Amino acid sequence: MTARIGNIELATGVRVTHFWTYMYASLICIGMISNMNFSQPYILLQHLGIADEFTGRITGQLTLITEVMNLLLIWPFGILADRIGRRPVIMLGIGMIGLSYALYPWATEVNELMAIRVIFGIGVAAAAAMTATIQNDYPAESSRGRVIGFSSAFNALGIVFATWMVSRLPVWLQDAGMEPVAAGRYAYGAAALVCFVSMLIFRFGLKGGVPEQTRQRPRWWDLTRTGIEQMRNPRILLAYLYAMPARGALVVFGLFTSLWASTAVRAAGGEVAVAQYQVWLPSTVGTVSAVCWSFVFGWILDRISRVAGVVLSTAMSMVAYGLMYFVETPLDLRMLPLFALVGASMAGGMMSSMALVGQEAPPAKRGAVIGLLSLFGSAGIMLAATYGGALFSAATPWAPYLLIAGAQAVLFVFAVIVWIVAPGDWKPGSAAAMGRH
Repeated sequence: MTARIGNIELATGVRVTHFWTYMYASLICIGMISNMNFSQPYILLQHLGIADEFTGRITGQLTLITEVMNLLLIWPFGILADRIGRRPVIMLGIGMIGLSYALYPWATEVNELMAIRVIFGIGVAAAAAMTATIQNDYPAESSRGRVIGFSSAFNALGIVFATWMVSRLPVWLQDAGMEPVAAGRYAYGAAALVCFVSMLIFRFGLKGGVPEQTRQRPRWWDLTRTGIEQMRNPRILLAYLYAMPARGALVVFGLFTSLWASTAVRAAGGEVAVAQYQVWLPSTVGTVSAVCWSFVFGWILDRISRVAGVVLSTAMSMVAYGLMYFVETPLDLRMLPLFALVGASMAGGMMSSMALVGQEAPPAKRGAVIGLLSLFGSAGIMLAATYGGALFSAATPWAPYLLIAGAQAVLFVFAVIVWIVAPGDWKPGSAAAMGRH
């Protein structure tokens, strides 16, 4: 007998409490990961006093360190989870993220931030690998799209919560008479506390052990080889490749929108804390749009070919990020509809790649396959952060967004080719759609 939540059917052995704890994990993990990029301009500009002309390059370098750790660890974490279970790995991840928040505002130079970013990168690798893997463990195949929609919605709500907390606290504390550096330390300390409490929630709320399909504990090399061998499936190859611009789009929006606003406000003689406070609105509009679209797109993904879902999401992202060329400042309220489109396109990108690879990957080795998917995503973040940061400092603030638009255009062409040549046998109402393949 399988558990159900409304019209969502859960996999065998997954309880309702496991599901809702995972939704909390989706909220906290992605929120805290994203907020580090959103709030980082405050540390660079207010704590360390970095000159505006260097902020883009330094931001890209710090993000690069995190993603190098992702490239090294996210796939091994996926394999490890297939052997020891998801719960201990995700607890490690959120704990390391919390430790990095506790240390970050005490850094006195960029090199110290880089060292702390190594700790953060370890946490991100573990947490990101597990949220993606559990997302595909818990639903029955017939409900996969809806569960991914729920999870993506909680991801977006987590970003709203985390950025709201860390962007508001410095302003409130400074208004109460606290000096800017101390205000930043209290804000980051609050974020660290949330992470540490979440470790306990994960311990008692998530499903323990390894999935039923992995009880035989396959060899590490078999799991590693599985991720590579699956690239012969053009649909999994598409999901792997699309993870690069999809994840890159997230980091460009999270990194450079906040940095764009902060440098613009400071150039006009304003306070960085005020800029962080003001940019929360367009960021939240994008996030709320992502929440709404997550539910709609989850419903769509369960009714169309999931390759077609990738085609749709690449087209949306190509248009949304291309239109950022016309934005003069992210604080212009007239641009809020565009930020809503950007938010929806980000949600669609993450959901479509996860739904496609979740459908195609062997259940017993899904952790390894999704670990490789995340590795491709990390590569996309590295490229977006490195080249986007250089473009931000050397060219214009909207240049990183056009970089993403170009990458999405390339993947759109490839997705259309796969849709025509190798769409797979998934159809609404088919055996695969109903979880009988």
